[in-house]
Amino acid sequence: MRVMEKVGMILKLGYVCDHCLGRQFAQLLEGYSNDERGRLLRKVFLMSADAQRRIDIDRANITEQFHSETLKKTIKPSKKHAKCIVCGGLFENLDKWVGKIRKALGGIEFDTFLIGTKLNADLIDREEWLWEKVGIDYCEPIKAEINREIGKRIEKELGKKADLKSPDVNIIINFSTGRVKVEKNPLFIYGEYQKLRRGIPQTIWPSGKYKTSVQQIIAKPVMSATRGEWHKFHGAGREDIDARCLGWRPFVLEITEPKKRHIDLDALEKKINKSKSVRVRHLRFSSIDEVRQLKSAKPVKTYAALVKTNKDITRKDLKKLKNLVGEIRQWTPLRVSHRRSNRCRKRKVLSLKVRYINKRTFLLTVRTEAGTYIKELISGDSGRTKPSVAEILGVQCVCKQLDVTKIDKIK
Repeated sequence: MRVMEKVGMILKLGYVCDHCLGRQFAQLLEGYSNDERGRLLRKVFLMSADAQRRIDIDRANITEQFHSETLKKTIKPSKKHAKCIVCGGLFENLDKWVGKIRKALGGIEFDTFLIGTKLNADLIDREEWLWEKVGIDYCEPIKAEINREIGKRIEKELGKKADLKSPDVNIIINFSTGRVKVEKNPLFIYGEYQKLRRGIPQTIWPSGKYKTSVQQIIAKPVMSATRGEWHKFHGAGREDIDARCLGWRPFVLEITEPKKRHIDLDALEKKINKSKSVRVRHLRFSSIDEVRQLKSAKPVKTYAALVKTNKDITRKDLKKLKNLVGEIRQWTPLRVSHRRSNRCRKRKVLSLKVRYINKRTFLLTVRTEAGTYIKELISGDSGRTKPSVAEILGVQCVCKQLDVTKIDKIK
């Protein structure tokens, strides 16, 4: 079907506004908005009708603006403004919805947004009825145009930017209820932390066994600044509760439902670092993509472990530990078997150093692949880790203190 024939069919059905007329040809004539496209098509169609001295469309589609002397003899222009048979006049009332959006956004800081709509059944039915009459060769859905047109008005009036990928807020318009809902997307903050004291978990324990955590110490001033609902902590791995982390461990703090986003990260860093238990550095704004990258990263780590033996050892004995460098095999440790599946993990010990302290104590500095269980590397975990420090020395070994001293940069 030719374009002008299709235009004539649409205008014959009843009054169709420029938006809804142009939208049926949205894939044609790039660079025009649908209402611009609709006005152009209407003019061209009426120009052709004027040349042919005949017209057969609903007279509501002809106004004095488009009326010629020839057309006056054929059909009288409509003086009464009609409602569009497709959108019901929706595009004439977009400013009303923009007003509702402004009200719903009150008190919320944001720079980017995404418009979403929930259409009522009647609007969907009218659009599908038109498609059945004239086809869908060049059209786009009405929802897409509504979202775009309201988005353009929000950009202009509020000075914000539409963002289809990662907006600060989602603005949901419900045409059935007449309400506007604003969904505040999480705020993500990247940083690196040190845990300076033992006996502190990385994240909150639901049981309340521990009074605080790295997560809570970092999150408290951030929550106050953002006025968020809650927080989640995403770390690049974790150290044991009884271990210190003297290397800088990357993390992303996720704040849900933040009302404030324009916060001073330098000032927050200073507040957090007043703690005697945790220090942070390099705070910056982040994203969900970086969270995924962080969770999948496997950085090499260096540990310092104070090891106690049940029998006397010599400096010469400790030289045997160079044989530990290379591949080791670790079955899931007994201490975590209640929450992790029992499987064998292959890991590499990349390097190690040993410092003799006394006949039953030494300091082991070991650099390993991510995911290596250091305490079990030392004790052997009843033969579940092979080889181990205990197996090589031929004595029972226990890790009395453990520190993460370095975490290699995530690439």
